Amino acid sequence: MARFLGIDLTSGEAKPTACVGLDSELNLVCSEFLHQDSEILGLVSRYGFGLVAIDAPLSLPKGLCCLDENCSCQPSAGVKGRRCERELARLGIPCYFTTKRSIIKNMVYRGVKLRIKLEAMGYEVIEVYPYATKVRLFGKSIPAKSQSAGLAFLKWGISRLLPTISSYVDRFNHHLCDAAIAVYTAFLYWQDRTEPIGEAEEGVIWLPSVDRKY
Repeated sequence: MARFLGIDLTSGEAKPTACVGLDSELNLVCSEFLHQDSEILGLVSRYGFGLVAIDAPLSLPKGLCCLDENCSCQPSAGVKGRRCERELARLGIPCYFTTKRSIIKNMVYRGVKLRIKLEAMGYEVIEVYPYATKVRLFGKSIPAKSQSAGLAFLKWGISRLLPTISSYVDRFNHHLCDAAIAVYTAFLYWQDRTEPIGEAEEGVIWLPSVDRKY
């Protein structure tokens, strides 16, 4: 039976990273917080998650070897961010752009390293953006997840999409909710119900297809 893992990655190992795993029948495999990258790798190996969806940039813009402002490398496109991020902006979906002035540099570096390690271990890794998934699934009128009404809305939406784990969702905070949205996106990817934005050579973000019913 196929298994999928959603990761709401933090910028560093000092802060806990939310992980939610599902099987192909949408049963809960795990929901937990992990600190170390080695713990995340161990979780993937222990449960045999064939597909891992990470909520973080997993690549750099073309032309950049790093995000160091003192380095001479420059984006080959001549504009900020990756194409997938610019496409999100054109869709009216805000996100952090991957640039040398990004406030999430550490998360980007961590995401890239984690992807490389997981792929070297033989696992498939995709980049997801839970907010964009939520817009596709629930529309743009989404209350802020940091507020009680927003969290309640998010729990309601997840319970509707994943009734098999609804009894667990009540104890989820917004980080576990985002990990749940990430893993559901992985499930949709497995079912060929997602579409990429961006370009494969640089990195794509996978979103639920617009012409499908959920």
